[in-house]
Amino acid sequence: MSNFLPTKEHLWEVLIHYFEESAAESYRILREDYGEHAPSQNTCEHWFKCFKGDDFDVKDKEHPGQLKKFEVQELQALSDEDACQTQKQLAERVNNAQQTISDRLQAMGKILKEGKSVPHQLNERQMENRKVISKMLLQWHERKSFLHRIVTGDEKWIYFENPKCTKSWADPGQPSTSTASSNRFGKKTMLCAWRDQEGVVFYELLKPGETINTDRY
Repeated sequence: MSNFLPTKEHLWEVLIHYFEESAAESYRILREDYGEHAPSQNTCEHWFKCFKGDDFDVKDKEHPGQLKKFEVQELQALSDEDACQTQKQLAERVNNAQQTISDRLQAMGKILKEGKSVPHQLNERQMENRKVISKMLLQWHERKSFLHRIVTGDEKWIYFENPKCTKSWADPGQPSTSTASSNRFGKKTMLCAWRDQEGVVFYELLKPGETINTDRY
C-alpha cells in the first residue's frame, strides 16, 4: 500500500472493522498497514468513543462556530464589497462568532492595514520657493538674531465633518483603502492662532461665516 493514500473516511471505515479490538491495538494495526498516513492514537481513541455512542457516520461534521463552505465564500464576497468592515460587522452579517471570523480572515491571508489620507501635493515651483525663503531667513538670523521678535499668525479651517481613516482587510501586497480629505465646501469655522518662538501666544475661533480681514487683524 506504499502508493495508496487513504482518505479519512477510508481509515474511519477500517477502524469500524476493528471495533472489537481496543483503540491501542487498532492504532498498532493501522500504523503497521498505513505507516505515516495512519491516524494518531488519540484520534483512534476519539473515534472509538464515537462508535461506542452509536455514531458510525464517516462524514465530517460541522463543529459549533465553524464556518460552512458557503459562509466562507460569503465572507470573501463581503470583504471584497467593503474591506473596511470590522470583524464584529462581518460576524453579524454571516451570523457567526467574532473570533471565528478573525481566525478565518487570518487563514485567508488577510492583513489589517491602517488607512491613509491623500495629502496635498506641492508642485516643483512651490517647493523651490519654500527652500529659497528658508535659506534667506536662516542667513539673516545668523547675521543678527531676530526670531525672538517675530510673532506670526495663521488661519486654518476647522471642519465639522472629518472623514476618519479606517482599517481594512487586504491581501499581502494590496494597498490599503484611501480616504478622501474633508469637503472644503462643507460646514466649517476658522481658527486663528498667533505664536512666537516659544509657542502659541493667542488664538481665536471665529463664528461660522466669519473670515479674516483687515479689521479683524
